[in-house]
Amino acid sequence: MKLNFFTLSVALRHLRYGVGQSLLTIGVIAISVLLIIYLRTVIGGTQIRIVDSVTGSIPHIVLEPAERTPIGAWQLPDPTGRTLYIGETVNLPRAQDKIDDWRQWLPALERDPEVTVVSPVVSGNVFMFRGARRESVRMSGVIAERHDRIVNIEEKLVEGRFLQMTTGEVALGATLAAEFGIRMRDKLRLLGPEGRSLSVTVAGIYETGSGALDDGQIFLTLRDGQSLLELGSAVSSVGLRVRDLYQAEAIAESMTTRLPFKIRSWIADNPNVFRTLDAQDQTINMVLISTIIAAGFGIASILVMSVTGKYREIGILKAMGATPGEIQTIFVVEGFLLAVLGCMVGIPVGIGLLEALSTVRVPGPGGRMTELFVIQIDPWLLLGASAVAVTVGVIAAFFPARRAGSVDPMQVIRGS
Repeated sequence: MKLNFFTLSVALRHLRYGVGQSLLTIGVIAISVLLIIYLRTVIGGTQIRIVDSVTGSIPHIVLEPAERTPIGAWQLPDPTGRTLYIGETVNLPRAQDKIDDWRQWLPALERDPEVTVVSPVVSGNVFMFRGARRESVRMSGVIAERHDRIVNIEEKLVEGRFLQMTTGEVALGATLAAEFGIRMRDKLRLLGPEGRSLSVTVAGIYETGSGALDDGQIFLTLRDGQSLLELGSAVSSVGLRVRDLYQAEAIAESMTTRLPFKIRSWIADNPNVFRTLDAQDQTINMVLISTIIAAGFGIASILVMSVTGKYREIGILKAMGATPGEIQTIFVVEGFLLAVLGCMVGIPVGIGLLEALSTVRVPGPGGRMTELFVIQIDPWLLLGASAVAVTVGVIAAFFPARRAGSVDPMQVIRGS
């Protein structure tokens, strides 16, 4: 193939005089680009929402006390090899599920470049009393400024406060509050598993849309949680949030060699989420591949018709000295230009459609209006869709171009 002024001018003339075929080809390419951008963005937004619904109320990585496995006397080196031991191996319980030296590990965790938030937590089941009514709830004692960057309670408050919560105050879910008839500034009594009692005042009521948080979860200050569970200065666990939540499992595995804790990630705790996301990816990829193949056949069919209708013109061009390579270049250039024009139409239309979808709002938790579609337009997706469309256009044009290059001018002229 040979690109020069002659081949380019002929290609442009073909496009200008074959307006109907050109517009049809541009439409096929534009729709293909639109579908790639639309489907990838909408499905990607759905995946973001699924992951956020799972990770929005939990840390990406949790550090817990490690189980203590004692070493039996029979496991120690025996130089004589003649000693007989009788016994069994047992696992010692984790001492009250607490981490005493968490403050010593805090600086190292905060220096980790992959970690964005470190939140010590005291957690356990306690009884909540409201008058004569009693309910078992999950209690978390936290440093509100740290933990809000994991759970994001402050933005989901119906009323009251969370970040400025002080000793003797509690924040709880709207569902739990409605069930007990609890309002702001009401007094509640909490009873820990060891019999320790604590009187608290309702400082905040939140609604996240997560049943795990709204139905049976309450938040106290870290000091109140330690006091209620009688842990002294220890904590139950340390929650981490990392920069790339999809790398949480790999980061957790790398930490096991450096930290003396039991370490688990949200990925290990929610394997079904990844299976769902993988199934969605496979489905959308099949749809996109089918769309690309259909677009390729559509472009090739239109260009074959164009070549067939221009046999006489091709014969004359070859009789005037045009080489087979130049004839092939003319039709490949046509395919390229049509693909570029299709992208110039499809990308703005796709962006406009996505921006229109991003304005759709529906009632969410607490009556707040939330977006129906999570739309995040990725510039790399636009470039990728354009590259795919142009590649398909050139490949689809190549086969009709070869047919045009092999036309015998003498036969065409005699046949005319």
